[in-house]
Amino acid sequence: MTNLVGGLSKLAAWGINECKALAPQATDAALEMSIAGSFTKAGYLARAELFDWQPLPTMSGQTVLLTGGSTGIGRATAAGLMALDATVILTSRSLERANQTASELNDEVQAGSAVGASVDTGDLASVRELIETVRSTTTQLDVVINNAGALSATYQTNKDGVEATLASHLIGPYLLSVELKPHMVKGGRILWMSSGGMYTQGLDVDALEMSASTYKGAVAYAKAKRGQVELVTQLAQRWEPDVVMHAMHPGWVETPGVDAALPGFGKVLGPTLRTPEQGADTMVWLAATGGNSAKPGSFFLDRRPRKTSYLPGTATTPAERQRLVDRLDAAIE
Repeated sequence: MTNLVGGLSKLAAWGINECKALAPQATDAALEMSIAGSFTKAGYLARAELFDWQPLPTMSGQTVLLTGGSTGIGRATAAGLMALDATVILTSRSLERANQTASELNDEVQAGSAVGASVDTGDLASVRELIETVRSTTTQLDVVINNAGALSATYQTNKDGVEATLASHLIGPYLLSVELKPHMVKGGRILWMSSGGMYTQGLDVDALEMSASTYKGAVAYAKAKRGQVELVTQLAQRWEPDVVMHAMHPGWVETPGVDAALPGFGKVLGPTLRTPEQGADTMVWLAATGGNSAKPGSFFLDRRPRKTSYLPGTATTPAERQRLVDRLDAAIE
């Protein structure tokens, strides 16, 4: 493991100093296939240099709803959006925590503004309360970011008896997106924070919800994140041009959530993990640009569309994606 960390650290330095001499697309593709080099800070630093990332356009006058904005990548996303002069409604399950984070960010970031709101995305009643709050306190939304979620090591259900990972990552965010779509500006962005872990799973709608006897936290999380990506792929072309919809993953990021859920992961890869700001960068870029001219429903890492399947047996059919949409429609009725 020590050799792995050392090798990745050397790769990060190499990415800055040597990648410029190679064709950017070829180097990017090589990083992508390496997985470890792509997902760690090595990939982020190399791509920022390879593609000469420019400052992002202002978001002055734009309003963003960001779920799960009080810690980790979500908090970094809120700060990044505010730095572009956006107004950010950031949520937490605790209204006190959301308000505290908003207050801290208003003190720290010399642009934009933040306000707190509460929602438990795994509780449909709570999601509906947030929808009404947003409708009554804003004239319209420019961006909705479905970021909230967590990897739970233990089996839990919501008030309706639905496994909590499925409820909080898919059903609740889908309800939020469907109901707020009419409240958005023409060409507004609905964005989903997925995870590279989704690459380990295919979409099987019949096996999407795990039982108490079969539950494994990392598997349930990967299934839900795969579901997010396939949902976006299925809906994006239908919803355009009213809204632009994309998904992304942040790479491997050092956050309190990762430390709590996967303590061994952070201990081994700690020096090579991305910062929350690096993990949030693509989400801020998508919010500000809409992904430029990318195909609707693209899946991004480091500001570029990526394949959604690498492992055998993880590709998904349009019919299975539609079954997912049908199941989610039934769940939010």
